[in-house]
Amino acid sequence: MLTDQKIELIRSEFHEFNQFNKEKNFENALKCLEKILNLDPENFEALFFLGILNAQNKKFNEAKKIFLNLIKINPNYPNIYYNLGIVNYNLNELKESIKNYQQTLKINKNHTDALNNLAKIYKELNQLNKAKLYYEECLAINPNKKNACLGYSGLLLKLNDHINGLKYLQKGAGLIRFNNSDVEII
Repeated sequence: MLTDQKIELIRSEFHEFNQFNKEKNFENALKCLEKILNLDPENFEALFFLGILNAQNKKFNEAKKIFLNLIKINPNYPNIYYNLGIVNYNLNELKESIKNYQQTLKINKNHTDALNNLAKIYKELNQLNKAKLYYEECLAINPNKKNACLGYSGLLLKLNDHINGLKYLQKGAGLIRFNNSDVEII
């Protein structure tokens, strides 16, 4: 059982972790998480952030183990599946990544990052109709999501829908200037 003193130490370490994480000082952020986990080895939040830090540092197999264990603790937390999807994508396990993102959407149907990542994977797999559906669903929820606008624009251009492709390119990347010989994004 956690004493009040341990709870206060954990709270203090999380505060420091947040500061280090904002500063992208991942080494010190990791030390804070390790201190928290020494005080409370099953701290869900610390384990979750440890998984994210491992993924950010390209320790994908370690991150995967952590996320799989977290699913056992709380199978209804969508961001575990979302981050596991990122990890599996980076491990080139695309079928698993797709399953992870779909599970994210079962829990939170409005998770635009999962929708966008599914669209991206299906685009890479050349399943363009599925990609288009996921981009459209994502943009219906958040019409100004820049990475979805850019991905969708690339898909539309690939499908020879140049007018809409350029429209979404402009929306995602900024202004587009046309001249006689070129298109310039500014």
